Amino acid sequence: MCMLHILVRTMLPQDPNEQPSRPPLQFGIRTLLGIMVAASLLFGTLQWLGVSPLGSAMVLVILVVSVAAAVGLVIAIGGATDDEQ
Repeated sequence: MCMLHILVRTMLPQDPNEQPSRPPLQFGIRTLLGIMVAASLLFGTLQWLGVSPLGSAMVLVILVVSVAAAVGLVIAIGGATDDEQ
């Protein structure tokens, strides 16, 4: 059985009357391309300005930490119920 067939079978509800709870997160190719272009422009500009590799590494760490914090915030907000808000 191929991997796609297994994935589709696990995503479909077992009971015909049951609705799937939540679709998986999906990112479009346009979004991924935009993120890559933004990162390329940022690090290209840093190199053009003559920033040291240590400075570029610090920028990378700041970006990773801020993205992780944003993802955690989105998950926390998305998982909150009406009682918790």
